[in-house]
Amino acid sequence: MEIKDYQAGDEKAILHLFELAFGKPMREQYWRWRFEQNPEGRYYIKLMWEKDLLVGHYAVSPCSFVVDGEIMQGALSMTTMTHPDYNGKGIFKILAEELYSFVAKKYDTKCVMGFPNKNSHYGFIKNLSWKDLAVIHHLVMEASCVKPCLSPMITRKETFDQSHADLLKQVTSAFRVSLNRSVDYLNWRYQENPFNKYYIFECRDTILLGFLVVKLYPMPDGSYGVFVVENGIVMENISLLPEFLSHIIASFDVKISRVHTWLPLFDQRHIYYEKNGFVLGGNQTFLGVRTLDSSLRPLLTEFKNWYYSYGDSDIF
Repeated sequence: MEIKDYQAGDEKAILHLFELAFGKPMREQYWRWRFEQNPEGRYYIKLMWEKDLLVGHYAVSPCSFVVDGEIMQGALSMTTMTHPDYNGKGIFKILAEELYSFVAKKYDTKCVMGFPNKNSHYGFIKNLSWKDLAVIHHLVMEASCVKPCLSPMITRKETFDQSHADLLKQVTSAFRVSLNRSVDYLNWRYQENPFNKYYIFECRDTILLGFLVVKLYPMPDGSYGVFVVENGIVMENISLLPEFLSHIIASFDVKISRVHTWLPLFDQRHIYYEKNGFVLGGNQTFLGVRTLDSSLRPLLTEFKNWYYSYGDSDIF
């Protein structure tokens, strides 16, 4: 077996391996958006070949972080997959260590963060020296807590501009570590996403006062859940939250049963979300990190330093 970097055309074998490994297809358009059109970088991928047969794959998606006010290179752990006939040969560990070493040396990548599921969590912690930061709980609010009502103050926006990035910078400034939510990143992550539809709701006076980015998810009972993927209401304007929720629920011509979000417990806004009916619920998610710069390990492995949102994960 031989390890190689991605070469043009390998995506056909990658997409085939994905279907073998997970029993469902990955759209080529999604793959190109995530790995080819990412404004932070392209093709952070290591492949294991047995002659002409692709038997292993590991990729990370580059992203920049704000660490104590400085921009640093990082990455989001993405798809790990092994050909079913080659399970148990340690391919994932070999590829991951090779990729981590490569991105640290070539791109000065400081860390790889991710949200391992229950199937991959053991391998990340046991074999790849990842550090568990936390088990993340969803905050969930029953839609019945809110009376739907359209607000003249809140409008839909189709794209992000610098005011949205600036507001999120205010939100995340209370934390030592956060994803760099630049305008380019926000538009790529949400508005250029070929697979999911996101909605930007904002409130402006003479300036932008707050905004929420949401996505609809179909629920088993036929209703829909609203998932708030970015919480762009700053603390000084948190009183706008009920009006936002009321307006958003009234904006869709489907039955909304619940509103979901992630919000760090150490975020000052957390108690105000609780006050407006949000409680812990839903599935739990692991958050972990592999530090590639030992000087940053104490900072990066302390959970209270991290700001995160649904949008940090590739699942949402």
